Amino acid sequence: MLRRLTALAAALLMTVGLGLATTGSGAASAVPGVPTARAAAAVSVIPHHGSYAGVDHHGRMVTFSFNGNQVTHFAVNHQVLGGAHVSNGAWHETCHNGMCTKGMWSTDGHVTGSWRSGGGTWTSFTASSSPRITPYSGTYLGSDHSGLSIHFSFGNGFLRGFRVDHNHVGDAAAGSGKFETCHQTICFKGHWETEYMVVGSWRHANSSQWRPFEAYAYAT
Repeated sequence: MLRRLTALAAALLMTVGLGLATTGSGAASAVPGVPTARAAAAVSVIPHHGSYAGVDHHGRMVTFSFNGNQVTHFAVNHQVLGGAHVSNGAWHETCHNGMCTKGMWSTDGHVTGSWRSGGGTWTSFTASSSPRITPYSGTYLGSDHSGLSIHFSFGNGFLRGFRVDHNHVGDAAAGSGKFETCHQTICFKGHWETEYMVVGSWRHANSSQWRPFEAYAYAT
């Protein structure tokens, strides 16, 4: 009788052991380096729309905007490098006039990437989304990087009376804190860095060279 009970206990222990082994095998069945569905969901990002600002590894300011599938007005220290198409939370190397950028969202509001000039080495940068800006309605005054004055007013979604030095250019619609338009002789574009500061650029209609400018709100 004792021998029969001992054999039965041994059989039960073997069955339990096999069950535990099967359970352990299932828990470890994920392929190393390949995230589970839950982990994949945790690392997926939905990039925030709007303006981004940050610095590169040499302390230069990096700014750009994102509107859902395009990075626009990418600039380093206000030198505009261009834009890029975004897919799956990233953009691959994209070049304009010898200036190249690439980057990806590490979180919904944070981008890591790099830029380079010509065949130079890549310089890394990080940038984060800024709170939605409500542009100041009123008059703005500033200058481009060659010292020519920039003047315009803003209200009800429109820039009005944009001037470069003493040349009256015209108006432009502004949506989501940015604007871009071309008139007969001059094109201009830009975006609000803060409620009271605009960063942009202008060019002659028959030229491809953009001239950066900054303009600030002031009381008349």
